[in-house]
Amino acid sequence: MKSYYYFLIPDALAWDMPKLYDKRLPTECYTNLADVKVRYQQLREQPYNYETAFDYITGCPYARLTIGIARNNPRGPLKIVEIRRGINYLSDDFYGPRSDVNDKLLYAIARDLIEVVGVDRIRLFDDSLAMQLRSNDMHITEWRVPNDICSDLKFSRFTDKNNEHLFWIRDGQRIIETYADGTQQFRTIRNIDSGNLYVGTRSCAIRKYAVENFKRGCYVQPEHPQPGNQLDKLQIFQISEGRNECKFMPYDYAKEKLNASDYRSVYIGNMPTGYDLERCFRDFNLRSRPCAKTMHSLSVSDVVVMQRDGKEAAWYVDPVGFKDVSYLLPELHEVEAQRQKEQVQDEPER
Repeated sequence: MKSYYYFLIPDALAWDMPKLYDKRLPTECYTNLADVKVRYQQLREQPYNYETAFDYITGCPYARLTIGIARNNPRGPLKIVEIRRGINYLSDDFYGPRSDVNDKLLYAIARDLIEVVGVDRIRLFDDSLAMQLRSNDMHITEWRVPNDICSDLKFSRFTDKNNEHLFWIRDGQRIIETYADGTQQFRTIRNIDSGNLYVGTRSCAIRKYAVENFKRGCYVQPEHPQPGNQLDKLQIFQISEGRNECKFMPYDYAKEKLNASDYRSVYIGNMPTGYDLERCFRDFNLRSRPCAKTMHSLSVSDVVVMQRDGKEAAWYVDPVGFKDVSYLLPELHEVEAQRQKEQVQDEPER
């Protein structure tokens, strides 16, 4: 007769590399899934779960908080969920040599555990090498497995205004909405169907939500980004209201007088795939342009910042074309950081 119970390792790295740790927290055992959930929630946001320590052999981040199922049989314990660099992974053990595809009860218990704890990604083994391949690190929505153990998980797909994919969010996870003045709002996501979701307490059509965000100047990202997320950003700075000798002046005149403290952020949003400076100039000079009530049309002396694939560049709008002023970026970010409102809200609608 097989006996099953849950086990939880607060930090698996402390056991794998004992020389680096003075104290290793003991493995915890539970018979009740509700107790596992409570303990998981207590430990999940601990800073060590977000550290970027890598296994030098596999090149993958080490597992930290780990949850699994113990069995009183020769196959022993089976890890199910591992937190690696802040991301919930379905453990490699689940489809490794310790797993038992014929143990239906094991799979049923694992499915219940996964529904409670949640997983976002999986890394597949290459049996010929007996190690993980980083190229096979994928989001769980891309993985198809006959046992379908993740079928109870719900994910919502976020897109840009052109319906191009940005990222997935699992039910219960949060997004961060960032506005031009630095204000941020955290919102919990719940899936309705393939085209609709709850953003906080408000039901939205996914595509319409993306279009509205581009129009109102709202940049959306996951609270905990993952590999493969498309997080390109568009930001526009304009010289603050009042007299300024550089305002609306060509770059050749203004270049020796430019001061980041004269600028303020007036727009921020998710930059669509393939977006360029010419398209930006057209969009922000339309009568129906984004943020028409809070910023003037894109004009000479404005600075456009584009972040693509993690690389950032700044461009000064000239009477003809654009001038690269990326050297201003550190100062622009420093000034904006000082001006940001110290407000973080969870639910109120903007």
